[in-house]
Amino acid sequence: MNKIYPCLWFDQQAEEAAEYYVSLFNDSAINNKAYYVDDVHREKGSLLTVDLTLAGQRFMTLNGGPEFSFTPAVSFFVDCETKEEVERLWDAFMDGGQALMPLQQYPFSDYFGWVQDRYGVSWQISLSNIPQRISTAVMFANEKLGRAKPAMEQWISLFENSQVLAEFPAGELLQQALFTLEDSLFRVMDSPEKHPFGFTMAISFCVACANQAEIDFLWEHLTKDGKEWPCGWAEDAYGLYWQIAPGDWGDLMDRSNPERAEAVAKEMYTMKKIDIAQLQAVYNQFK
Repeated sequence: MNKIYPCLWFDQQAEEAAEYYVSLFNDSAINNKAYYVDDVHREKGSLLTVDLTLAGQRFMTLNGGPEFSFTPAVSFFVDCETKEEVERLWDAFMDGGQALMPLQQYPFSDYFGWVQDRYGVSWQISLSNIPQRISTAVMFANEKLGRAKPAMEQWISLFENSQVLAEFPAGELLQQALFTLEDSLFRVMDSPEKHPFGFTMAISFCVACANQAEIDFLWEHLTKDGKEWPCGWAEDAYGLYWQIAPGDWGDLMDRSNPERAEAVAKEMYTMKKIDIAQLQAVYNQFK
């Protein structure tokens, strides 16, 4: 299961969207659901997150509230094996959605379209003649123009088993690059056009850390020239959002003891960088 994976922040459509996406992609499933253990942010017992797989790539959907909206600054690039597969996904996403780039031939693809679905999430769908796969695509524009390559290089330096797979420069800018972070595919691109949108917390990148040392390392480097946010959320120097948390998060938030789970959650709310030992100490009080 992917160590790094996108989290999509919805108001209250996390379950509906997860089931919808799973119905569209190959090699897809709902893996797990988590629920609010207190009533600080939402009604206790209501759905918090859905952990799912789409085309072999792990995702998470979150019911977080109406504060954030999706933008095309972060989209999902879908490589498809056949024209029929492209059209099936396109038609599904156009049901309640809108085209950002029409489905047609382009210099870079025999058949490609960019669509915003009914929830506002953006998808780039391309006939690539390979089995279906999804990569997270990050577009740098406006005041962030020219930062695609530095961002990619920093991220690759922070995560093991990461490398550039393809790179297409355009002068001093990066037309596009495909690379891996751990076992997840990413793309970056510079867009010289002016766009009325940027990055938001609606899409963040979860990192399942092995231990406190990894949390400390990533937190230090990702928040340098960035910003610390509560509950393990970090904003990096490029304006992208990350959730830096222990991989065994589910064990600490185990709902078999509701009082314990609520106490651990409330302790987490006091933190910015996650302190596993501090959370474990609260957990141990209820053993």
